[in-house]
Amino acid sequence: MKRTNIEILDELIEKGYEQARKNPTTLALEFKREYYADVEKIRYDRDLSPDGKFRKQQALTKTYSKRLMEVLAEMKAEYTKTAQEAQKIAHTIQTTSHEKPSDDMQVKLFEQELESLQMAVMLGTSAKSSLQALDAFIGKHGDVPYFAEQIKQQFPTIASTILGIEATPQNRHTLSKVLERVESKATTPERTKATEALGFFTNANNPQFYLTGTAPYNAFAAIIGTKLADRINEPEQVLEEMKAQEQAE
Repeated sequence: MKRTNIEILDELIEKGYEQARKNPTTLALEFKREYYADVEKIRYDRDLSPDGKFRKQQALTKTYSKRLMEVLAEMKAEYTKTAQEAQKIAHTIQTTSHEKPSDDMQVKLFEQELESLQMAVMLGTSAKSSLQALDAFIGKHGDVPYFAEQIKQQFPTIASTILGIEATPQNRHTLSKVLERVESKATTPERTKATEALGFFTNANNPQFYLTGTAPYNAFAAIIGTKLADRINEPEQVLEEMKAQEQAE
């Protein structure tokens, strides 16, 4: 059975949460455990002098630092891929018009009555009667998402005409409430999920897997140093600098 866009976006949001929240924490725990296990091996190596142990631990830290950045770069790439897939689907949903009703007579009737409403508002001399006519029209046709979207597109012109008759704070407030009503009717569960997905992946281009001062950050800082830990969310750049330094040596 084919999955719906809502189901696909739910899966991508869950995958993104795991990649950006769960996996980074798990990595910190595993990194810390493995590093200190190797440190213990060096510490109890009877074949090494104190100076030899010091040098070997320095080399170990350097190795772990590079390995960490490599893993983080891969994690970041995977998360970006997930985010881009979700964003593509969400943008497609938001930019795709609602399907027009199959009943041509229903569509024709709507279009005729919309034109009549626009004409009545344009020629009207009472903001109150125009608002009542608009409210009645939305009550009759607004429950169909396609029609609600058409009303929303014409709303700026209709609202401007009504305010041209009587631009009171009360009329502005009433129109804002009417617009909210139209927007809610034009918003389907699929579009709601698309908005949720775009909100979740807002910072996909620059994900911050680790925040300064958190337990995972502190665990890394104690091993690789604060200076490097402060750049833990930009592993690609750090790896490039490490590569350049290795070539210089």
